[in-house]
Amino acid sequence: MAFPYRLSLAASLLVVPLSAQALEPSSLADYAAHLQRLHALVERCETSVPACDPGQVGDDDQVKLDGLGVSANVSQFEVRYDWLREVLSSARDPKAAGRESSLRAAAIRLDEMLRDAGVSPGTGGFADARKKADAILGHPEFVTATEQSIWEKMLATFFLWLDSLFSHVASFGRRSPWIGPLLEWGSVSLALVGLALWAMRVLQRQRLAVRVETARQIEPWEEASRNWRNLAEEQAARHEWRDAIHCLYWASIVMLDGRRCWNPNRSRTPREYVALLEPGSQRRDLLRRQTRGFERIWYGLNPADDSDYRNALDLHEQLRAA
Repeated sequence: MAFPYRLSLAASLLVVPLSAQALEPSSLADYAAHLQRLHALVERCETSVPACDPGQVGDDDQVKLDGLGVSANVSQFEVRYDWLREVLSSARDPKAAGRESSLRAAAIRLDEMLRDAGVSPGTGGFADARKKADAILGHPEFVTATEQSIWEKMLATFFLWLDSLFSHVASFGRRSPWIGPLLEWGSVSLALVGLALWAMRVLQRQRLAVRVETARQIEPWEEASRNWRNLAEEQAARHEWRDAIHCLYWASIVMLDGRRCWNPNRSRTPREYVALLEPGSQRRDLLRRQTRGFERIWYGLNPADDSDYRNALDLHEQLRAA
């Protein structure tokens, strides 16, 4: 059997002279169980500072090897744990230098002692298993949950409250069948009232616009421009196209005069009126086109027809809108 020789080698490494203090003898199985408890204590100390209690180590061991076939000079040996007590005392300070390395060295030493006692130390205990599991679960494929922001939590709370509110309304509706028709007709009534208020506001604005328009006084230049235009319509009705175009031209001149496009001066020529307007402006282009038609027909003594009148009228309307 290979075990006694192996144990003889372990005993030669672990045996120390028996102290003067008598220790209660323990079996090899008790010794191995004690080592396993110490290993678990070291693992707890790695994760929790309050667990680093030297008093949990217990007494030193005096192991009897009776019945294992070993030589008489190693029939028993004593194992002291002062080194472990010192490690645990130092580990009570979480900021101590080399704390983790000291605890890891103590765990390795206890593993070796367990092997020498013929007991497998296992896979490293719960702490190592927890670390390995955390490392595996930390991979991207296992990260399926994210922390919610404060706005997402508030929105979820609001929807939960809304769901609870509608749930209460539904249960109330089952108990009171009249609530459904009441809500329906109430919604229709609110819609009709809103439509009526909107119509009243629109009519009120229209009446106000009409009052403002009627209350506004007509400027003298605007009345004079309208008179020239009305006279042009009368001449056009009698097919006096040259006179109608002449009246439309002066309707435009009076209108621009009243809008302060130049200083009033009746001695100007038609082209001088055009030159007084801003170069490149829409008004100047429209008045220039109307002036050319007017000069061609009025001063050039050329005949005119309905199309010439319509062209002059269109240019006059564009000038009023410009």
